[in-house]
Amino acid sequence: MSRRYDMLVIDLDGTLLDRRGRVSSENRKAVSRARQEGLELIIATGRALVESAEPLKQIKHDHLVVAAGGSLLCNAADGRTLERRIMPLDLVEDITRCLLGHGHKVLVLKDADATGYDYLAVGPDELDPASQWWFEVMASTVRFVPSLEDDPHPTDTVRVGVVATGSELAPIVHQLESELGDRAFLQHWPAVTSSRAIRSSTHLLEVFNPEVNKWTMVEPYSSSRGIDPQRIAAIGDGLNDVEILRECGLGIAMANACKPVLKVADQVTGGNNDHGVASAIEHILDGTW
Repeated sequence: MSRRYDMLVIDLDGTLLDRRGRVSSENRKAVSRARQEGLELIIATGRALVESAEPLKQIKHDHLVVAAGGSLLCNAADGRTLERRIMPLDLVEDITRCLLGHGHKVLVLKDADATGYDYLAVGPDELDPASQWWFEVMASTVRFVPSLEDDPHPTDTVRVGVVATGSELAPIVHQLESELGDRAFLQHWPAVTSSRAIRSSTHLLEVFNPEVNKWTMVEPYSSSRGIDPQRIAAIGDGLNDVEILRECGLGIAMANACKPVLKVADQVTGGNNDHGVASAIEHILDGTW
């Protein structure tokens, strides 16, 4: 039976990674088999490239990574940025002004290949403990500045965000949606914390260029390679997977996926703690899906 797909796009958190942030041996073996059988594998994650280093090492991935929710297309082998979707300076200024006004430290994600560091932390307020833990564990390079006027690389911003409790962020999300309209794309969801409490009270608010999502980065690349969208399969669980699962040829939701993902998916595999990626790859390679 001829293979129906040429490319497989896999999310990390809640998908390839279990609740401990590890890749199971079953998933590692399945990814290796997919490569051996000719599937082009792309990792697509909300994480920055530096934050993806350990999972990429576990699966020996030295190919492409769609990072920061679709803002960056990176080469995992050398860390180079191949494509990016930067944010207009006036948009960054408006978002930062709002977040600082609510008493939050603003986390400005940079194209690290261009700047030499990952985050610019803006403002006088303390860094949220969850962010402090995350940066330490992920070995992210962070620069601290009192205001956005001190940004040494204003044209290299790909995301602006903040970490706080869900109750704190809800009114901020409402304000930004009202003020920014279609100038930006917002995502608001529970954060990974040191306890891996995915549904903890710690939440992320991330704001992007309005054109950013995983599909808008994958589709131009696949088109340049002559790959039909119908020959792309993708596996994910979160809000930033909705577009790619809806648009690709085979959208696969994890059993633990949120409702919007389950709604657009063509198939549902097992959960991230039950080697769901391995099961999906088996179905793809044996032609069941």
